[in-house]
Amino acid sequence: MGDDEEAVELVGGSEAAADEGVMSASLYDRFDQWRSHRYILPRHYKLQTEEDTRKYSLWSVNFMITCSAINTKMLNPNFAVMCNPYSGNPESFESTSPFGFNSATYFLPMCTLIGVAIASIFIGTMSDRLGRKSLMLVLGWISAVGSIVKYFTRHTFWGFCISNFIFGFFLGNLPIGMAYIGDVEQNQKKKEQLLGMLVGCFVLGNSGGGIIAVLMADVGLFAPLWVGAGLMVIANILGHKYMIEPAKNVVDKPVDIDIEDKFTLNEDDEDVKRPEVIDQKTLWNIVGGALLDNIGSTGLFPLCLSPLALETYYAQFEMKGEEPIMSILAYQWLSVCVALLVIPSTQMTPWFFERLGVAGVCVFGNSCTAIVTSLLLMIGTAFPATNLSFGFFVLTMYSGFPFTVFSQLTTGPMLDAIAPADKIGFVQGLNNASMNFGMALAPWVFGMLADATSTTAAIITGICFSVAAALANAPLMRHPLMGKQAPKPPPQKRIFKGEDEEIVQKMLSGSYVDPELTLEIAKHRAINGMPTVVPRVRPYAEEKETLGKLTKDASATFEFRRELADRILAGLARGKDDPENLEFSKEELVQFLNTVSRGDNQDQELIDQATTDVGVWMG
Repeated sequence: MGDDEEAVELVGGSEAAADEGVMSASLYDRFDQWRSHRYILPRHYKLQTEEDTRKYSLWSVNFMITCSAINTKMLNPNFAVMCNPYSGNPESFESTSPFGFNSATYFLPMCTLIGVAIASIFIGTMSDRLGRKSLMLVLGWISAVGSIVKYFTRHTFWGFCISNFIFGFFLGNLPIGMAYIGDVEQNQKKKEQLLGMLVGCFVLGNSGGGIIAVLMADVGLFAPLWVGAGLMVIANILGHKYMIEPAKNVVDKPVDIDIEDKFTLNEDDEDVKRPEVIDQKTLWNIVGGALLDNIGSTGLFPLCLSPLALETYYAQFEMKGEEPIMSILAYQWLSVCVALLVIPSTQMTPWFFERLGVAGVCVFGNSCTAIVTSLLLMIGTAFPATNLSFGFFVLTMYSGFPFTVFSQLTTGPMLDAIAPADKIGFVQGLNNASMNFGMALAPWVFGMLADATSTTAAIITGICFSVAAALANAPLMRHPLMGKQAPKPPPQKRIFKGEDEEIVQKMLSGSYVDPELTLEIAKHRAINGMPTVVPRVRPYAEEKETLGKLTKDASATFEFRRELADRILAGLARGKDDPENLEFSKEELVQFLNTVSRGDNQDQELIDQATTDVGVWMG
């Protein structure tokens, strides 16, 4: 039995043969027959029908992404010590030739991130074809082995760089996770929240890896690799148990009302209809802007910490034999804990999305990156190195960093909006590739620039890239799916294409409409998964002169609904005695029940407001 199928056996009755009598029996007898038979339910249905199963599946994906990120950045706080032959640590490399200290310090993480970036180009597309879960597990198990192999190549700089590059190919599972969310969640607002949470887990993992390295500083520079391997093993076991492969080739239900113009980030109830092809111009605009953003972000982090803060508040004092303002341990904690600020960023982005649009939030994040980096450069260079200036430096970094992350949290939702169903992994792979190429190459290049010129010149270059990213992303603000969305009335208060405009307008205004026509409108909406119309409650002042007509209309509506319900109950009762002559099929009954149950999908605020209006009328 495949991983996507689960056998369920219901107990009750005997396993009678499906003879002619059984097959022609009523629906009630058929249900008794079904109860005694074993059946196979594809597991992917549970992603839609069981909230706990869906939750555990998403949690397992988030945990696998987190552990992979931990392994990617686990040793970053130790690189400055590894690449300094004079550090006094016996595990430091004897030589990093031909690189100097800054470029060698950034070359090490670059090796891993280059591997991740190259793999990301193909990983997303491979997951579109081979499935999300199987590929995620393969990457996870190889990454666990890779952490152990890297430990045994720790004796030489180039041996460690090569192993980081090779096993970096298997740490790029973020696009698979982002594509997985695109598969299982169709509601736009919920999808953005899940994507933000996933990116938050990724950044939290980056920070968590550094925290592990700092806590294990006394054990050894490379000892955290064993912890990383263990975490990957745990993540893979949980993923194998709880992650459910989503359905492939899901066909959207036929829709004959207009949802093309429904896309808005301000409504909870709207599912997005995916395009059939990728808008190439928009795709490369997003990817190019993301690349510029990631290069520009290097000016803020890590350059503003190393070398700017390291030189200003530590190195110059150490060279003079004085007590430094910032210790190495403080530097390590500052560098790993700053990434934790992505958590408040993920909580704030939905509020900003509603007010600026996704692209607007991206441009705002780019601008914040340039401003915060400029402030840190000014504090670090224009003011004397004192405890007070160091306090302002840390305060500025930690208060401004959450806003700079906005731009990175917007790329995933923007790409998802333009991706066809069979290209979700592909576009998210491009996103992850551009991010990792920027994160890999920019620090190394800027490190060499700082060695060749000055730290100030390198950081100013990063600021220029952040400004360029804002300018590149600005045109996306005019895109109908990414700019600020005009507020729209909820579906209960709107007329959709395919509906009788005159009738629905009368319903919305609170005028009387024949109850049979009202039921027809409700059925039309129910078939398309839309909530029914919530009519306006007219003030008493408008109706006090026509109370007689109001009573007559209400009586007609009540009589129609009662007669309809009575006829259905009578038909069901006769069906038990004469199953060959049912007045309606089970499909018709289900359609009716779906129609009258649409109240369950209503906006409670609208219902409360209508109830209040009725109370005012009665008063």
